[in-house]
Amino acid sequence: MGKFLLKRIILVFFVLWAVATMVFFLVHVTPGDVAEAILVQTRGPESISDESLAQIRQKFDLDQPVIAQYFSWLLNVFQGDFGISYRYNMPVADMIANRLPNTILLGTSALFISLAVGIPLGIVSALNRDKILDHATRLLVLLFASFPGFWVAIILILFFSIGLGVLPTSGMSNPQSIILPAFTLSIASIASTTRMMRTSMLDVLEQDYMIEARAKGLSRRDVIMRHGIKNAIAPIITLVALQIGHILGGAVVIETIFAWPGLGDLFINAVNAKDTPMVEGCTILIAFGYAFFNLVADIVYAAIDPRVKYADSLSRGITVLGRGKIQQFIDSKKWRTSLLKQSKSLYRDRAENEALR
Repeated sequence: MGKFLLKRIILVFFVLWAVATMVFFLVHVTPGDVAEAILVQTRGPESISDESLAQIRQKFDLDQPVIAQYFSWLLNVFQGDFGISYRYNMPVADMIANRLPNTILLGTSALFISLAVGIPLGIVSALNRDKILDHATRLLVLLFASFPGFWVAIILILFFSIGLGVLPTSGMSNPQSIILPAFTLSIASIASTTRMMRTSMLDVLEQDYMIEARAKGLSRRDVIMRHGIKNAIAPIITLVALQIGHILGGAVVIETIFAWPGLGDLFINAVNAKDTPMVEGCTILIAFGYAFFNLVADIVYAAIDPRVKYADSLSRGITVLGRGKIQQFIDSKKWRTSLLKQSKSLYRDRAENEALR
């Protein structure tokens, strides 16, 4: 486990460096002059002149080669300094710290909705396999997975805000303001949670220990509550880590549509203004969220499921759980084959006795 964690931590830093480097150069190759964009955003288009452009380039070291700017920025990041925002003329770290709590509030609400809706839907769908309720749930999940977030946001605004007038369209002026953006952000997560929970629950219901528990006299409800849900919930942990990353990325669009004062809205404004330090700071934070929560999910999954053992090789690791599943599959096949042979033999003997009579 120690080697595994060390490799994953090193991988996290490598991913952050790779993402930050890629975004840095992408921002610099996009059309437009950064100095001109800064002047337009801060002083207006009428302030553009050769002298003012030269002052801006000198102030933010934009007159230096791109490679020199990159290594200077990278050195400052390792020291915890993400630079000064071109647009707001404030430290990037302070701006992110002010907006991040709003994004966390929105993301936490969306994650809670996805789990509160997706897990029960997945369980109900699995317990009613191939029935009307199962088909209806799978159709609903398909629709949720197919609808793009921005389209759902527009429909919800048109129906609940403009049509019924019961919910605000934007901002966070009151507690009701979070309902529409949180539900919109949770749509895709509800679909993935329901699918994963249904698949995991169906797999658990076919296990031998579930049949044995029923044979001991436990009711179907007790078997499901004591053994089924407990064992089926484990894969959801890994999915939650992926959903947190998806929510952080999806918040960029949803916060812009609903004018939610969070990290996503800050990121979009920074991209439009070619505010490189702000874009870099937001990108690193989102990438860190993906990598960190996936690492936490791996650790928690190993802690709650003692069958999971991580191999020394990160890329070619084999889990004991995987080998157990394969052996269990082989054993179940042998058992079914043996039972089929016994049934055929019994049927043949019975047919012979009937013929003799």
